[in-house]
Amino acid sequence: MDEKLVRAMGDLDEEGVLSSVEAMLSAGTEPLHIVELCREGFEIVGKRYETREYFLSGLIISDDIFENVLGLLDRSGCFQAVEEEKLGKVILGAPLGDVHDIGKGLVSQLLRYSGYEVIDLGVNVRPAGFVEAAAESGATVVGISTLITVAYESLRETVLGFQHEGLRESVKIMLGGGAVSQRVCEYAGADAWSRDAADAVKFTKAFIGKE
Repeated sequence: MDEKLVRAMGDLDEEGVLSSVEAMLSAGTEPLHIVELCREGFEIVGKRYETREYFLSGLIISDDIFENVLGLLDRSGCFQAVEEEKLGKVILGAPLGDVHDIGKGLVSQLLRYSGYEVIDLGVNVRPAGFVEAAAESGATVVGISTLITVAYESLRETVLGFQHEGLRESVKIMLGGGAVSQRVCEYAGADAWSRDAADAVKFTKAFIGKE
């Protein structure tokens, strides 16, 4: 069933994706696992876009399909967002030099469904932009997603920016995206990293829970 869902997402087969999700929910599959499988399908879409098998419309269609998946999960009661009082504030963005949005958007929606207030700065964000947003909002978790290696220096400069402003001890920084690894995390000086959107939610819960 896992491979079927990943393949359907990669093929932009909306009917196949939704039927697989419904079957997995009925079987008791964890919703975050379903989301992770959709992310794997996104990677297939991204590769096909890079090789020009898909065009921009393919990226838009995949995003629409995922929106419908989240709708199914929401209606099933998998995510119980806190409406009156948010659990905490999280800043998300892609660093300077990176204009990819899909992975970050997925994490943003998951965090919102999980009850967090998300401040999405978008893509190509200057290091100072992350620092200023955290200082103004009081957010204690910053998530930075990148899919390209040229953004490594920007990641490091962002972390150094928090140190320079005296905010490093009060803000946890997590990295994500296909270009990130443990070595990159250590180079940037971040607190955690993952390619898994579900782990981003787990890290956020752990970070905020320790305050």
